Amino acid sequence: MGAVLRNLFSHNKMNIKKANLLLLFAAFVWGSGFVGNAWVLGAGFSPLQLIAVRMIIASACLCMFFRKNIRTISKKEIAAGALLGILLLLGFIFQTYALLHITASVNAFVTSVYVILTPFIRRVIIKEKLDYFANIGAGLTIVGIGLISLDGGFGMSIGVILTLICAVFYALQTVFTDKYTKIYSPINLTIVMITFNAIFATLASVIIYDTPQMSGGVFLSLLYLGFVCTFAAYLAQNIGQKYTTAVNAAIIMSMESVFGTILAVIILGDSLSGQMILGMSIVFVAIIVAETKLEFIKKKTNSEANPKEDIHNGEG
Repeated sequence: MGAVLRNLFSHNKMNIKKANLLLLFAAFVWGSGFVGNAWVLGAGFSPLQLIAVRMIIASACLCMFFRKNIRTISKKEIAAGALLGILLLLGFIFQTYALLHITASVNAFVTSVYVILTPFIRRVIIKEKLDYFANIGAGLTIVGIGLISLDGGFGMSIGVILTLICAVFYALQTVFTDKYTKIYSPINLTIVMITFNAIFATLASVIIYDTPQMSGGVFLSLLYLGFVCTFAAYLAQNIGQKYTTAVNAAIIMSMESVFGTILAVIILGDSLSGQMILGMSIVFVAIIVAETKLEFIKKKTNSEANPKEDIHNGEG
């Protein structure tokens, strides 16, 4: 199993198509994670306990399958991975506590606002210039979130506020992930990031909460959340983001909210009004506009105008 995973995530065998598939896999399983989180919380687990078990499972898998990498982790990778771990843990905490107050479908789409926040945070941290696409995306997001959160007397509840705070930390984590995976080993960073979360979430949950009761169904859900949604998905993201374009990554990762909402409606029976669907659609369009700058439309137009040139500039 370890050899298979190391072969799958081998840097020497990575290409843009495989990277895009890894990101699509991550987007889908993260979308399914909203359903799993809601189910486990409904079974009596606290948010911190859920996070702790997820991270323990993921950390154990990373250390087992990539144990050779542990000896190669540098002090700079530990520092970078710890920073990513702090941001990810804070995002997880706010997101999971929000699920106590809102449905998984709303949680999924409001979380996706991190994609809109990312260019603004890049502007603050790395002084990257903003363009009007980011501003358009931000404006559309405000409208979309308003439609989602103000539906049917829902109001700007504590759940939506907590999820928006979560989105800020996820945006920060995305910016620093993009920075550090270009410098350090994505696998080493993932090992440090997830192990950091496992240690601190476990300490916090042990201090604050009693040991929860665990049925067979809850155990299988936690195993899925830890192995697939955390270990495999974050490994796929950190590696996939390194080998694909920013536009590809933005489009693919934005599908997380769509997958999460569809699965929440099918599995959990979440209900969506017409106003909420409109709001979610506007948020999704905002993500595509802000992150891709509609370059995929420009490329298609150029391809149709200069077919021979497009063929010449293909692979290789």
